[in-house]
Amino acid sequence: MASSIPFTLEDAQQDRTSTAVLYRIRVSTTPATGPTIRYLTAPRRPGSYSYIPDFRGELLAFATVPGGDWNLGHLGVNDEAKFILASCETAQLDEKIGIRDARPAWHDAKVELIDLLDAFYAGRKIRHDQREANKTGHDNDSEDDDDNRIDIQCVNHVSALILPNPGLAVGDLNKSQPATAAADDIIGVWAWQPGHAHGIAAESDAYSLIQSRDPGLAPRFLGHIVDNKNMRDERVVGFLLKRVDGGKVREAGPGDVDKCREALARLFGVGVMYPRLWRHSFLVREGGDVVLQGFGGAFETADRGVLEARLEELEEVLNGSSELERYNS
Repeated sequence: MASSIPFTLEDAQQDRTSTAVLYRIRVSTTPATGPTIRYLTAPRRPGSYSYIPDFRGELLAFATVPGGDWNLGHLGVNDEAKFILASCETAQLDEKIGIRDARPAWHDAKVELIDLLDAFYAGRKIRHDQREANKTGHDNDSEDDDDNRIDIQCVNHVSALILPNPGLAVGDLNKSQPATAAADDIIGVWAWQPGHAHGIAAESDAYSLIQSRDPGLAPRFLGHIVDNKNMRDERVVGFLLKRVDGGKVREAGPGDVDKCREALARLFGVGVMYPRLWRHSFLVREGGDVVLQGFGGAFETADRGVLEARLEELEEVLNGSSELERYNS
């Protein structure tokens, strides 16, 4: 019988339609393999229904899980309306709980999501502790608020953060510039939840086309974010991008219309187009040059009518409201 091992709750999801409950947990099996991601599932939440996922694991009546080779645990309910672990199996996660692999992985670099998040939260704690140590009675919480603001390169994604660079080769936007390992922050975009693998894969594919055909047009693609790296059930869940100019960019406005038109024409030249535009689709650098981003839903096309449609709506978009300001208000 496999021994019991502790686990850490990484995330949780509750489906509003099917009522299914899904926990994402981290377990450490052996020093050789390191931590792995596994899942716990139940058809519904015990007790009174709530749309709020159990992020703290308050409904879990256990603190350990079996060791051994499994990836999906099935939950039952005890007399106290808490979850108990009823059984474990090695399952095809796409068939059982809709967890799919966002492949193909076209870039050589792959980084574990849990490693990225561990470094992120460790850095955040250090910054917080330093601020607390240096705080006086006249200080305000504006720097703490900065940690909660959404960066322009993180808008309209399920999960996206400015992350410490784990040592990936960054270089400049243009492929002609040599890529060297840098300490600059990077952007991580990911979605482990069911129903999002196709979107991650499609956006990754768009960056692949741009990086091979017109590499200065979009942020440099640095690698794939994965779960269970180099294991049998390795799964691509996201990607990493260069943070353009260290974040010293802004979203486009009415005065940038000509540069934005040029950028859209270049994107069409690559063979890709947006399904719709946002002001933050265009990153305006300090010199006025425009970099494109956010290719969720983008598609390959050679139909010039599609380009004309985007160009016709461009001025209205640039004169419209800002999604970024709404998120950070």
